[in-house]
Amino acid sequence: MDSQASQAEYDGDFGSGAIRPVAELRGVSKSFGEVLAAQDLTLRIEAGEFLSFLGPSGCGKTTALRMLAGFETPTSGEVLIDGERVNDLAPYRRPVNMVFQSYALFPHLSVADNVSYGLRQRRPRIERRTIQDKVTRALETVRLTGFEKRRIWEMSGGQQQRVALARAIVNEPKLLLLDEPLAALDRKLRKEMQIELQDLQRQLGITFVLVTHDQEEALSLSDRICVMRAGRIVQIGTPQDLYDNPQSRYVADFVGVSNFFDGAVFIDAGGRARLRLAGGLEFEGRAVGDLAAEGEACLSIRPEQIRLSREPLEGGLEVVVQNRIFLGEHTEYLVRHAVLGPVIALAPRQSEIGASGFVQGERAWIDWPDGAALIMRRI
Repeated sequence: MDSQASQAEYDGDFGSGAIRPVAELRGVSKSFGEVLAAQDLTLRIEAGEFLSFLGPSGCGKTTALRMLAGFETPTSGEVLIDGERVNDLAPYRRPVNMVFQSYALFPHLSVADNVSYGLRQRRPRIERRTIQDKVTRALETVRLTGFEKRRIWEMSGGQQQRVALARAIVNEPKLLLLDEPLAALDRKLRKEMQIELQDLQRQLGITFVLVTHDQEEALSLSDRICVMRAGRIVQIGTPQDLYDNPQSRYVADFVGVSNFFDGAVFIDAGGRARLRLAGGLEFEGRAVGDLAAEGEACLSIRPEQIRLSREPLEGGLEVVVQNRIFLGEHTEYLVRHAVLGPVIALAPRQSEIGASGFVQGERAWIDWPDGAALIMRRI
């Protein structure tokens, strides 16, 4: 699905744009010499939402963020904030603040001085007492009350991230841009900060736009996710919609984990899609995306949808267990089928309580419920 189709569908859900969005990209492209970093980006960002740009390195997500911030000027198209065209407006004149991956804090300044820096640059000048009150409220919001006199180098990574957030929100921006702000944190702290970010966004009501390559981060934080590839928006939707209804193999593979089996698709008069694999195997699935009535396609099935059994299953497939990885809340099994090849299946821990897990070399059977398999184009 291209950006325009995705956005048209989104506009239909929200009254065709009756309420003015806080920001828009209208056919925006950006070239660096011969390199096209962003191509025809069309996107509405609604007031108060948490939107994420998700994609691998080099897909154009940071370029899109920097054009919203004003650090890059579009080669073509329009960037609008609060209905105003801002293509040529300097970053400091936009109602936008940005939290960088490196935090970009001043190490020689105290926490309070870092947070108040932007306020002290405003013209006409703001009264000192007003600045102090705003800094106090911002630090209360990010739970750093009492840290006003600390130096940045005395703070932990998580505390520095909170200082960067306080410095951004103290200016009360309409749009808060986050460029992979959790990337430098360890896994446990990153999950804690994800919860804090979500709580902060709900508390403030500010529109957050996050850039990340971490699918788990995007899924857990976002109201909507904008999946990008090679400078284009390929699909926009809620986390659940992208996970349950990916419109291409790229999205299904990038948002979550999936098993893919290639074959030839046939769609009958009733709209039912079937995929024929090598060896004569044939599976029915739900057709998604712009799938042709005939031709090459693939079947996608999520690992948690696959049932693994020691007893033969009616219509099931016989497999051999190749590997077992215990992951706490579930166990991941790699099994092999004679035709399908390797298949990943997840067994929730609850299902294995009181029973021994499968072992390497053990014979087993797999199947999945009706409606769990998706058939989509292979690209």
